Amino acid sequence: MQRVGNPTEERRFNIDLLRAEENIDGLIAALGSEDGLIRQRAALALGDFGDAKAVAPLIRALGDPLTAVREAAADSLAMLGPPAVGPLVELIELPGASGRYDESAAAAGPVTVTGHGGLTWEIEAGRDLRRVYAAAILGEINDPTAVEPLVRAVKDAGDDVRCQATGAIAKFGSRAVEPLTGLLADPDPEIRIVAAGVLGDTGDPGAVEPLIGALRDKNDDVRGAAGGALMRMGDAAVGPLAAATKDADRNVRLYAAGALKYIGNPRAIEALQELARSTDADEKSVAQDAIEKIRMVRGEAAPEPSAPTSR
Repeated sequence: MQRVGNPTEERRFNIDLLRAEENIDGLIAALGSEDGLIRQRAALALGDFGDAKAVAPLIRALGDPLTAVREAAADSLAMLGPPAVGPLVELIELPGASGRYDESAAAAGPVTVTGHGGLTWEIEAGRDLRRVYAAAILGEINDPTAVEPLVRAVKDAGDDVRCQATGAIAKFGSRAVEPLTGLLADPDPEIRIVAAGVLGDTGDPGAVEPLIGALRDKNDDVRGAAGGALMRMGDAAVGPLAAATKDADRNVRLYAAGALKYIGNPRAIEALQELARSTDADEKSVAQDAIEKIRMVRGEAAPEPSAPTSR
């Protein structure tokens, strides 16, 4: 980013006027101002006009030292939508692509980024910042062509990129189920854990069967992640989970009963009653506990005595 060094020249950047005139080139030039507020307002304004020529300057601004400028650039790139998808995907797929943008604005020290779910973390370089923001922005744009690159980013070498990519993928709902299901077969259990968690976050009924399949995983943590994800699926998972209480795999039966207890839908009681007749002490205990919890939620407690009637 080349900034104007002469204070008298700074007054040229009248953002309100540039916006009113829809002067894209002037707003892009204002991104090089020494004044952080001007850079922020210019970045925000560039999202209003849908001009593809603003994409590269806004991506450059994702490495700005000021959080407010970076957030403004990210918001505007999300507003620009489709024209921004290709360059943002390139940042995700090719870490070196960020080097094509001017790095002079990168912060000298760590900067704080706010990501999915309000989590914050520090990034050292503007180049890495752009990749982290790219993942988040692609989730906001929600263009289907970004699903596969984001799913691949779950394996990225950068922890921050992986974290932000997982939050973005969940926003694609049913479109993310198939590629995430593929990750459930990944040799790395950490990847399988993430895939199971994000499948639950999609809230899509199509994720239920793959997650039930993941209850057979050899890794305890993967099974736990799949069980937790099924709990979040709610009523859409009740039928398949009820069927899973009869599965040949003991782990599947136990996790299915635990998930049904959490969901609390009375449609599961019949299947749980059958499981409660098991000779396996753990299965019997989990099933009975689930039945009791569901009935408690339904309000099947002893009724309070009625008020006495007068004679």
